[in-house]
Amino acid sequence: MLETTALRLTGRDVLPLLHRTTSNALAELAPGDARVTLFCDFRGRLLHRAVVAVASDGAVWLLRPDARGAELAAAVDRMVFRDDVKIEDRSDEFAVVLAHAEPGDAGVLSERDGVPLAVPTGDGTLVALDGRSAMSEAERIARLLPRHGHEIAEAFNPFEVGLAREVHLAKGCFTGQEVLQRLITYDSVRRRPVRVRLGAPIANLPVDLLANGDRAGVLTSAADGEGFAVVRNDVVETDAALSLADGTPIEVVAAPELARPLGRP
Repeated sequence: MLETTALRLTGRDVLPLLHRTTSNALAELAPGDARVTLFCDFRGRLLHRAVVAVASDGAVWLLRPDARGAELAAAVDRMVFRDDVKIEDRSDEFAVVLAHAEPGDAGVLSERDGVPLAVPTGDGTLVALDGRSAMSEAERIARLLPRHGHEIAEAFNPFEVGLAREVHLAKGCFTGQEVLQRLITYDSVRRRPVRVRLGAPIANLPVDLLANGDRAGVLTSAADGEGFAVVRNDVVETDAALSLADGTPIEVVAAPELARPLGRP
């Protein structure tokens, strides 16, 4: 089975269910609309990330380029009680890729026969099913785009890995909302995503990063001499030197400011 996800959801309760259980505002999506949302646990930790795309026939597709569909289908199914929701896993029919948005892309969902083909994510990329080339791992890291099983993992909350814009804190309760609300209210987000330059190839990930002998962060992805790391804010702000446990230096190349979630000033 392909390590990508294409789930087709039908029924009158699909969008209400996803709206009340995941991080983004989805209730008002109409055919042709798409939005990225996050599935968190009760601690606000990341479990899944998917693009929600509404096709012209009203079916709702959950798409992602980096993990098996069965895992997400099971997660959605666990949330269904008396809701009118039917889940059809069509992941084995499509190769879903993360791709650069091209100048000719209109920035809106395109489809054929009710199947989304190119779905904008809002950050200059597309989740595509139309056979275009996938973004390389090095390009993904350069843009600090989180990947399932690396940065999209229970070790992190959305804010720590740069996904604040996919959290809407004014839309009502969802799983993990109270914890994420407190993190913002009390300015308690302690880590941020950074791009680092590596002195040597690193095969076994994740791996701890140290500053002054103390654990300062974790390297979660690596390719072509650069890596995606999640590092404590105080280490970034003081320009403290980072290294691996064996003393190999790690250079911070980019450390974007933390974004604010939606629905908050």
